[in-house]
Amino acid sequence: MENDFNPNEMTFGFIGLGLIGGSMAKALRSKYKDCTIIAYNRSEMPRTMALNDGTADIATNIIDESFGKCDFIFLCTPVEFNEQYLEILSKLIKHDCIITDVGSVKGNIHHAAKAAGLEQNFIGGHPMAGSEKTGYENSCAALCQGSVYPVTPTCRTDKNALDRYIFILEAIGFKPVIMSYEAHDAAAAAISHLPHLAAAQLVLLAKDNEDENMYMKKLASTGFKDTTRIAASSADVWQQICITNRDNISEMLSQYIGGLEKIKAALDNKDEQFIYNLFTESKKYRDTF
Repeated sequence: MENDFNPNEMTFGFIGLGLIGGSMAKALRSKYKDCTIIAYNRSEMPRTMALNDGTADIATNIIDESFGKCDFIFLCTPVEFNEQYLEILSKLIKHDCIITDVGSVKGNIHHAAKAAGLEQNFIGGHPMAGSEKTGYENSCAALCQGSVYPVTPTCRTDKNALDRYIFILEAIGFKPVIMSYEAHDAAAAAISHLPHLAAAQLVLLAKDNEDENMYMKKLASTGFKDTTRIAASSADVWQQICITNRDNISEMLSQYIGGLEKIKAALDNKDEQFIYNLFTESKKYRDTF
């Protein structure tokens, strides 16, 4: 780490002030009170809120040359828009600016960064934090505390740039894990994307088997609610994530369906040992988390 590295003297840009972008901006403001934060958001309310609560120094609905002053820029919009903003920023940023994103899928944004000639500036990121709630109004600095943060450098990422980025993430509470974007997308398909699909389908299973007595809803307690909490997430966001990472999710889904078919066969055949082993093995691995 360079001796002159001082985040309090730096300018941070945010493209998007939703739950994640807002939370990270607030965490930066809390940690580095003298830094400069420039925020872009299409809708006015988040911009006004960020100015009023002191998170942003500048809040705008235009991505212009003001972002050319940024040392770090965080892309915090839905996956499909982040790629468009990369192209815009490529014409504005200074040579040593670090652009990163917070998307749940990394392959597409890495390809877009390469196409835009930004491999030396771009470092992928994915805060494994969030809520079924959305919007700047639900953002808070505490969301960053203790959350794992996969970091996916490019083949041209400068070591000093990566060190600076990691330093910032750790300073605001994240736990960075450096990995390839391919490994990230495969892992995320299993531990994040597939669970959202499974939760949604489980809710629909209950809905489709509901009757006039509404017993499904009346009897649903902590087990069902905890398992399906993420089914309340934004349909727009998760539609994009699932389609963008469809190949990895499809592979994991095939394995999951195969596992469910084995469970069904064990139940049909009254295979008590299989069911016992299922819960024993899953508990053993789950307890290591």
